[in-house]
Amino acid sequence: MKHIIKKLSLFLAVALAAGCGDMKLQTDADYDGSVLDPHIPMTAWEYFETRQDIFSEFTAAIEYAGMKEYYTQTGHEYTFLALTNTAVKNFISDQNYASLTDCPVEVIRNLLRYHIVDGFYSGYGELPVEAIFVLTLRRGESGLMTMLTRKNPWMADAGAIIVNDTGTNGNSPMRKAISSNIMPTNGVIHVFDSYCYYKK
Repeated sequence: MKHIIKKLSLFLAVALAAGCGDMKLQTDADYDGSVLDPHIPMTAWEYFETRQDIFSEFTAAIEYAGMKEYYTQTGHEYTFLALTNTAVKNFISDQNYASLTDCPVEVIRNLLRYHIVDGFYSGYGELPVEAIFVLTLRRGESGLMTMLTRKNPWMADAGAIIVNDTGTNGNSPMRKAISSNIMPTNGVIHVFDSYCYYKK
């Protein structure tokens, strides 16, 4: 049986090689290298509206909290830590509420305030590889946050935006953006699948 399989394998290899004899080598092609432009011609709010498949809960939370103006204004640049539907639902569940509207408005406002950083922090130069403290709209100790960007090409998460890297901000859990450096007309957006928070 092994002898037959060997002969069959050899026959297939020869047939395959013979069938490829007429194929010509590919000629060089002109390569026009370009970098994807991260700028989008819309506000953060308009961007979230185009992606209701992942941001419907987030936009509902923003409207429920009465904080839409932060995402629509164009007079000041913010770093928006956008939460996916999964992140918002997990937050509501972790607060022991059945739905967004069961949650007190101030609880949702504090969640959103923590996810808006005053100023522009992208991975293209503003964020270093070492954690820095940034100013969120949630004031006081509960608003403490650190951010950095991974730049080591040997690391699995190279290029990722990290919030509260382990050991940089008390016992706050580390969060890694699942998408980052989206630049609307009023700042920069980093997308998270888990909500961020400060823990002493």
